[in-house]
Amino acid sequence: MLNLEGKTAFVFGVASEDSIAWAICQQLAAAGCRLFLGYQKRFMSRVFQLKDQLPAIEGFYPLDVAADESTREFFDAFAADHPGRQADVLVHAIGFAPRTCFDRPILFVEDADINTAMTISANSLQRCLRHALPYLAPGSSTITLTYAASTRYVPSYGIMSMAKAALECWTRELACHLGPEGHRINAISSGPIRTIAASGIPGFDNILNHVADNAPLRRNVTQDDVAGATLWLASPLAAGVTGQVIHVDAGYSITMVPETIMA
Repeated sequence: MLNLEGKTAFVFGVASEDSIAWAICQQLAAAGCRLFLGYQKRFMSRVFQLKDQLPAIEGFYPLDVAADESTREFFDAFAADHPGRQADVLVHAIGFAPRTCFDRPILFVEDADINTAMTISANSLQRCLRHALPYLAPGSSTITLTYAASTRYVPSYGIMSMAKAALECWTRELACHLGPEGHRINAISSGPIRTIAASGIPGFDNILNHVADNAPLRRNVTQDDVAGATLWLASPLAAGVTGQVIHVDAGYSITMVPETIMA
C-alpha cells in the first residue's frame, strides 16, 4: 500500500456505497490520507450514513458543481473550519445528464439538457479547480473520471460521449495551464461499472456482458480497480504524469474486432 500519511484530499462525487468515489475514499484513507467530501443535497442521507465508516473523513460540505456560488461556498466552508490548511489531492468523480438525454435520439435532445450535461459532467472540472486553487498544496494531483465513449461510438451513451470528450480536453488544457505551478491533472478512463449514474443508461447490462466477454482480461473492472489507479496518480510515484487519460478497463480499449465473432 502506498503511504499518503499527512496528505489531504477533496473528493467530489460520493453518492452511495457503490460510487467509484467511495471506493477511492476507502483506498485513500487506507493509505493515510485525510478526506473532505463535497456532496449533493439529494444524496445527503446516504453520505451521512457512510461517513462514520471512515474516520479519515474530517469534513463534508454541500456542493453543487453546476453553480459557481455553491462551488465557492464549499471552499469557503473548508477554509473557515481549517484556516491555512491545503489539500494535496482533488478527485472529480462527477457525471450527470437528464433522463431526457437518453429517452430520445440525440438529434432531438433539447439545448437545455445538453447544457446541463456539459456543465456538470465536463465544465465543472474547470470550476472546481478555479475555486480550489488557493487551497491546493504545491505539487497537487487532480484526478477525474472519463469513459472510452469520448472517442468511440457507444449505443445509448449519447450526449455523455460529448461531455466526456470535453472533459478530456479540459484535462489537457488545465494540465498545461497549471503545470508550470507544479499541479498535475489526469483522467482515468474506466470500463463500465454498475453505479447510480450508469443505471440510467439503456442497455447497460448488455454493455457489461459484452466487455466481460471481449476484454483481454475477460472481466469487467471494479470500483477498486479505478481506486487503485487513483491512489497511484495521487502519489509521488506519478509525479511525472500529467494531462493523460489512463485506461483502467481490463484492456478493452486496445481491441477492435472482438474475438467472439470467430466463435
